[in-house]
Amino acid sequence: MVLGEYDLRGTTVIIGFPLYGVAVAEVTLAVARRLALASQAALALVVAAGLSLALWIAFGHFRNDVRPPALSWVMVAAAIAAAVAWARSGRGRATKPTQDAAP
Repeated sequence: MVLGEYDLRGTTVIIGFPLYGVAVAEVTLAVARRLALASQAALALVVAAGLSLALWIAFGHFRNDVRPPALSWVMVAAAIAAAVAWARSGRGRATKPTQDAAP
């Protein structure tokens, strides 16, 4: 909803949407540590829904034939890809138990 308050055109979409996907994936990984395939699919849906809602708000609820540019929808797909890639790479970054250091 926060993204819907900004002018979602150009650079904001190109940089902001993938960063949004990575941020949502990182928060999800902070809670879950590792994501199963079903959780990754849910993550993709959450990212898509969040960005679609932001576009809907930013473009006046799509009234009066005001539609987001095609680039916006391409970047929604890029954000989904970034989120899933980040979640998959999180397997290697997951917190591992450490042994106490011997004095």
